[in-house]
Amino acid sequence: MNDFAGRRIAVTGASGFIGGRVVERLVLDTGVEVRALVRGYGRVARLSVLPQDRLAFRTVDLDSPQSLGKALHGCDLVVHCAFGSQGEVADRWRTTVDGTAQLLAAAKLAGVERLVHVSTVDVYDTTGLTGFDETAPALAEDPGDREYEQQKAAAERLVLAAHGDGPDIVVLQPGVVYGPWGGQWTTAQLTRSPEEFEELPVTGAGGACNAVYVDDVVDAVLAALAEPAAAGRKFLVNGPDAPDWGAFFDGLRGMRGLPAPSGATSRGAVPDWEQALYASPARADAARAAEVLTAPRTTLDEGLARTAEWARWAGYGAPGGAGR
Repeated sequence: MNDFAGRRIAVTGASGFIGGRVVERLVLDTGVEVRALVRGYGRVARLSVLPQDRLAFRTVDLDSPQSLGKALHGCDLVVHCAFGSQGEVADRWRTTVDGTAQLLAAAKLAGVERLVHVSTVDVYDTTGLTGFDETAPALAEDPGDREYEQQKAAAERLVLAAHGDGPDIVVLQPGVVYGPWGGQWTTAQLTRSPEEFEELPVTGAGGACNAVYVDDVVDAVLAALAEPAAAGRKFLVNGPDAPDWGAFFDGLRGMRGLPAPSGATSRGAVPDWEQALYASPARADAARAAEVLTAPRTTLDEGLARTAEWARWAGYGAPGGAGR
C-alpha cells in the first residue's frame, strides 16, 4: 500500500459509506495525497478527524465538466464511489450515469492513469442461478426502468467501454456491503421496525447473503489501484464465508436485543420483492478477485462484531447489545 507514496488519488463520493472508508484507509495506511470529492460539506465531519496534511476537499458537481476538471487536475488515480442517492429518479440517473460519463471524460483530459469504479453485484441477472461469477448474464437493459440496478448497470457499461481510451479501468462489484457508517445494510437495519424483523429469516433459513465487510471492499480497491493485471477487468467482491440471510439478520437482532421471530403468521410488513431477494440462492464467486487482487479476510462473525462495537458507540441498538 505504501507504493502510493507521493501520488495523488481523487475519491468521488468521499462523504459516503464506502468512499469515506477509502479516504480513511488511504490517509492512515499509505503515503498518498488524497483529494476527497464531495457534493457538499454536510456529511464530512467523519473525515475531519483525519490528519489533514495529505487530505484536501473539493466540492464537485458530477454534472459539471468544469468542476470535475478542476478537481482532477494533477491527480494520478481516481476511485469512483459516487452515485445518485438523492432526489427524483431522473436526478439520480443523471448523477449515476451521466455523471460517470462526465467523470470519464474529465479523467482522460486530466491524464489520470487508472480509474477504479465501484459498481455492484446487482448488475447481473442471477435468475435461476445458485452461483455465479463474472461470466454470468448481465442485467438486461430496460429503458422503462431507471432505478438503482439499471443506473449502476448503465454506468458500468460506460466505464468498461472507456478502457483503452483514457485511464486504465478496473471495475469492482461488491455484494451486500456492511460495517461502521453503513447505510442500507447497517444503519437502516439497526433502525428498522421490530415488526419487520419478525418476518426476516433466521440462521439456517433464507438464501445466499453475499455479505462483505467494508474493509474487505477497500482492500480490493487499494489492490485494484496498483495491480497491473487488473486493468480492463471486472471483479466480484464477496466475503470469505458463505452465510445465509438468516445469519446476517440474527447478527443484527443481537445488536438490537431483539428476540427470535415468534413464528406468528406473516402480516406482510416486509414486501414480496424484498422477501424474494432473501430467498435467492445465487452466491457470488469472488475467486477472480482473490487471485488477482486480494482475498477477503473478515468473516461475517468478525464483521458483525466490529459493527456492533461501532453501533454501541454511535448510539444504535440496545444498550450492551452483543452482536453474534
